[in-house]
Amino acid sequence: MELDINKVIDKITQNDFIDNFIKELSITLEKYTNKNVSKVEGENMNEIELTTEEELEFDRKEFDFLQNYFKRELSDLDKGETYIVTDKFENDNEYHRYKVTQYKDNLECKYIAFEKDLPQNVQLRDIVRKIDGKYIYDGLATEYVKDSINKIKQDIINKR
Repeated sequence: MELDINKVIDKITQNDFIDNFIKELSITLEKYTNKNVSKVEGENMNEIELTTEEELEFDRKEFDFLQNYFKRELSDLDKGETYIVTDKFENDNEYHRYKVTQYKDNLECKYIAFEKDLPQNVQLRDIVRKIDGKYIYDGLATEYVKDSINKIKQDIINKR
């Protein structure tokens, strides 16, 4: 049997089944790619799993970002002391405590805040400012920090 590549290509291009299969495969791959891109660019980055190596890279970059962000914010206390809500104590039915965190001098400084002292409906990763002993929700800062952290994760995923 003699295999002439040009004859094989001619036979393949003449066959409607193969031609239709290739077109359908192209459309399916394009839809799949677009679906994954929109998923990656979506708001809910928490649903996307990272590998162990990616998780380490993400943690390092997130920590660096938060260090720089808090360095800027804490240098001018006119708007109040800035914190990020990082955790809620589970099964704490008596005190309803949260952990709020500041990033200073390459350290993660965690403090306890009571739910009654925090803004109503506070969520993890929200930015709050402490002014005259009272925590105030900062919507613009929260959006900025969440978007920046999502972008860090998105960049890591896009490198795959």
